Formats: sequence, C-alpha cells, structure tokens
Amino acid sequence: MEVVTAAADPTSTERMAKPRARLEFLDALRGLAAVYVILYHMVLLPTPHLALPPWFAALAGNGGSGVTLFFVVSTFSLFYTMPARLREPSPRFSFYLHRFFRIAPLFYVVLLLTLWRDHAVFGVDHSLSETAGMMTFVYNLVPGRQESFVWAGWTIGVEMLFYAIFPLVYKRVNSVYGAVAFFVIALLVWHVFNYVLDYLPVENAMRESVRQWFVLRHLPIFAFGGICYFLLKDRILDGRRGAHGPSVGLMLVLAAIYLYMALLSGWLPNVFGAQYYWQGVVYSLAMCGLCFWPWALLVNRLTVFLGKVSYSVYLLHPTVVYFMAPYYAKIYAGVPTATAALLVCFAVTLLIVSGLSFVTYKLVEEPFVKAGRRIYTYASRRGVSSGAGAGLTHRS
Repeated sequence: MEVVTAAADPTSTERMAKPRARLEFLDALRGLAAVYVILYHMVLLPTPHLALPPWFAALAGNGGSGVTLFFVVSTFSLFYTMPARLREPSPRFSFYLHRFFRIAPLFYVVLLLTLWRDHAVFGVDHSLSETAGMMTFVYNLVPGRQESFVWAGWTIGVEMLFYAIFPLVYKRVNSVYGAVAFFVIALLVWHVFNYVLDYLPVENAMRESVRQWFVLRHLPIFAFGGICYFLLKDRILDGRRGAHGPSVGLMLVLAAIYLYMALLSGWLPNVFGAQYYWQGVVYSLAMCGLCFWPWALLVNRLTVFLGKVSYSVYLLHPTVVYFMAPYYAKIYAGVPTATAALLVCFAVTLLIVSGLSFVTYKLVEEPFVKAGRRIYTYASRRGVSSGAGAGLTHRS
C-alpha cells in the first residue's frame, strides 16, 4: 500500500489517468433498471392505476426495485473506476469533482423545470430553504423532505451522501471479506438506528419518512456492489472468464430469476430483518451472471444505450408518465386486452422518454462531464487541488 502523490516531473499535473474500459453489462443493467422503474411508475402514477393482467401484477408492482439495482451497479462502478482516480495527482479532488459534474447539472436542470411545473400546473411553490436543501443535496438528512419534490429525486439524495463517504469506504474495504463486513456493519447500524427511532420524540409521519428514505436504510444495498466487485475483480475484469464462464453465468442468472420469483411469492425467510435486502442478493447474482455470460437478450444495443442515458431516463420519466396518463386511458379504451394495452403504453412511453433522455444526455450530461474534466486539469495545473488526495491509497 502506498500513498498516491503527484509525480516529480512538471507535466504530472497535466496527466489524466487512462480510464478502464467501459463494461457493457453494467450499462445494460442500468438500462434494465431504468426500464423497470418506468414500468412501475407508468402503472402506479395514473389515477386510477393502469389495469394489469393478473399474471403480470406482482412483477410490475415490484418495479421500484429497479432502484436497488441502480445502487448495486453504482457501487460496483465506483470500485471499478476508483483506481484510475488514484493514479491522478489529486485523487480525492478528482473523485468529488467528477461526481458533482456527473450528477448535479442535470439535477439542477430538472429542479428548475420542477419549480416551474409545480407553480404553473399545480399552483405549488417551494420554499427557499427547501430548494436550497435540494441544491446542496442534504435533503435526505431532513425528515419530511427526504422524498424530494423532484419526482424520483430521493435516490439522488441517497447516492450523493454515499458518494460523500465512498473514499473512506474504498480505503477500508479492500477484499471480499471487507465488503461483507461493510454489509454486516451497515445492516447492524440501520437496525440499531431503526430501534432507537421508536423512542425519539418525532411525529409518526417523519418517523416513517426516515424509515423509507433515509440513507442508512440503503447502505447495506450499496455494500452488495462491493461484494460483487471483489468476487469478479481478478477472474473477470482482467479478461479471464475461464472455459466454464458461460455455464457459470447461466447458472447465476437462472439462480437470480428463481430467487426473484421466490421473493415475489413470499417464499424467502426474513433473515435480514427486512425482505428489501433480498433484492440486493437477487441483483448481485444477476450482475455476476451477466459478467460471466452477457446474455444477448439482456445485454444488447438497446439496453446498453438505455444504460448510457439512464440518469436522464430516471429523472425525466415521472413527468412524462404524468402527462401521458390521459393517453393511457385512450389506449386502454381502444385495445381489447389489458396485456396488449399495457405493452402499447409502455412502448410509447419508452420511445418518448428515451428520445428526450438522449437530448438531455447530449446537451447537459456529456458537456458538463467534459467541463468537469477541464476544470480538474486547470485546477491541477494551478495547484488548486494540491493535497486533495491525502489519505487515499493506491492498491498494488
């Protein structure tokens, strides 16, 4: 283990570490997660809810678990890309700057649109303090405001707080055993906090808000991504899948499908204190399986594309679904079966959301990610970020 410092040569601050190759199965999983969340909100946001064929009700009703998949993939991706940050002159500054410019610009755009929409359509205005909490990403720490008035924005509050502590997590967690320990510690902390919460003098509504949205509830899910990373790191990420890779992948994907069926059917024991954490197990199995065996039905051009624009998809889709609700009713009235009507509604919604998301990806996400890189290069040249990597280590 050695502390990363800038090299002695004068051009070291201009050197950007070469990023690792992009993993298509991760993009595909992001895309699948986004699709699942769209389906979930498309069914539940309209009033009344869209009619579902009985065979599909349980699967669609659990579409919110797509967020769980996002969390697992997010941690895996952070562990995978962190070594490139560590090779830069100021790794911690690089990490936080990159994360901010990856997340904040689009969120701020959607925040402004939300303020306008809520005022113009719903006659609702948000306070300056509430808006400031959204802009600083601390709203997850404020009971009663954790869900966020940006639709689906609660996950961004959770993610940003996890990003804030990730360099510390990365420093301490350097093996699969450490990742499992992180999961157990996070689970224990949450259950202890949950127990104490019953005795705190807070209103029931705030208590339930904390139980549903607070970052501590979701930390164990993030830990699953670290476990997957260390399980796959040596054999898979270095290109050594082995002769039995496809068979192992198929086995894990089938295990994930079966376990998810068991979860939806209520067959699984409550060993974690909440069935929620079984979702982390299911999606971890799926991730490992697709890493060994990128099944073309799930890892393809469409899912990879949706994965690349998934952040835009996630933030834009609730508003699209809301304004599409009257058209859903017309589709259901003109299509003979609930199954066909649902498929038509979903296809139209996905087409609109993906088109809008591609636009915001090109006009907002990509330019600001590049701007973040330019700012980092400029700051490094000027020595602004000097010492910002203290405490981070490079793993040999």
